[in-house]
Amino acid sequence: MKNFFIPTEKNKYKPYLLRKIALVAYSLLLIFVNSFGGIFGIDQAQASNITPGNIIELTNQERAANGLNTLKENSSLAAAALAKANNMFEIQYWDHFGPNGETPWQFIRAEGYNYVYAGENLAKGFQTSEGVHEAWMASPTHAANIMSANYKDIGIAVVQGTLLGKQTTLVVQMFGNLTTEVASATTGGSKTTTSGGTVIGTEHGDIKSIMITSPVQSSIATDPSINVAGEVKNVDGQYTVEVYDQSNVVGETSSNTNNWEFDKESDWSEGTHVLKAQIKGENTVSPDVTFSVDSTPPMVETASISVKQNGENYVLRFKIDETWVDLRVVNGATSIPVTSENKTEIILEIPVKGLGNKVVIMATDAQGNISQLDITEYFPDEESSKGASIILSLANANIGDQISIGIVALIFVLLCIEIFVYWKKGKLRDITGDLFTVGTWWLILTIAIFNGFTGLIN
Repeated sequence: MKNFFIPTEKNKYKPYLLRKIALVAYSLLLIFVNSFGGIFGIDQAQASNITPGNIIELTNQERAANGLNTLKENSSLAAAALAKANNMFEIQYWDHFGPNGETPWQFIRAEGYNYVYAGENLAKGFQTSEGVHEAWMASPTHAANIMSANYKDIGIAVVQGTLLGKQTTLVVQMFGNLTTEVASATTGGSKTTTSGGTVIGTEHGDIKSIMITSPVQSSIATDPSINVAGEVKNVDGQYTVEVYDQSNVVGETSSNTNNWEFDKESDWSEGTHVLKAQIKGENTVSPDVTFSVDSTPPMVETASISVKQNGENYVLRFKIDETWVDLRVVNGATSIPVTSENKTEIILEIPVKGLGNKVVIMATDAQGNISQLDITEYFPDEESSKGASIILSLANANIGDQISIGIVALIFVLLCIEIFVYWKKGKLRDITGDLFTVGTWWLILTIAIFNGFTGLIN
């Protein structure tokens, strides 16, 4: 057994638990412990043919379920959609507007459809009609076209070809109305409605879009310095994202990947914010995301704090604002929950013999903002035991943290043993390079693990 821990002649002065294969095993174990779950999930969709008939049927099913009129297939719109698809293949672009000034409306008018209202949805790279429709409906701006009461006619084109170096299937969906009559109040759209939105669902295709992923809709942020993050789909090369709050530009950021992040470089004000993101110079706009900032925790009035001894108990009194939903006094290692009917004036008894080394009032509001006020000075001095606090903290750590701490501790002990053995033999120089490599690996691992204890906002 000692060959696993101590350098010996039998293990060629390299403990089994410090060999490269062991270090690889430790790394894999830590990755598994800290990252398991959902990593290998792969969306798979059953293949089927995309047809104009299926797209129209799915569109009308959606409209009927919401009390809207049935769209009629229109040959002029179908021809316009086909022309648009062919034009994208010929000139090699992927957008509502072409590089030479092409617009959806010119294709519609060219077919003799003199629209009053018109709109267009695009998709590419899907395998099924259901996948295309689900992706459009998952995007608020594309769904606005599908669900618009402005439209009476529809035309679909499904064309295969090579676009931008990739074999793909283009789907062009065009909507129109030759009159000013509409079925009911519109749910979105205008005379020239184009779309750009989010693609989510069981099947993934290509719709040029931008969305905000953080903060999430209707969330309450407790960190006023929160960054705005998001992603784009089917945007090539460098692009710039403008971030709006209540229709006012608050800044911009650039990226050349599918993900982007905006740092406002100042705190968001308390209250409600309505965000949207737009690719600069284009009509690709994200759905609005509304979130609130509430970073103010319940506060104790320090002037109201008083502690008086009454027999075997200390009587603690203090005032606090009524926004707390969880209030407790942490007395050493003991947490005393407060269940007072009066939420602003608190009276609590603490046993004299049970007084801990530190007494802290901890208050939490509904948003999770926490205030902590150390009131130890209001009580008689007591000797503290910091070592015990550290042991308690480690004992309460989750299993993943315990395994991580255990591994770095084991490696540290093994390194100390190896250094001692080689030092005693006078051969410490022989393993300097190996010690540096393993020691560096251990140091990086230790820093990463203990940095993880601060938590990450995902």
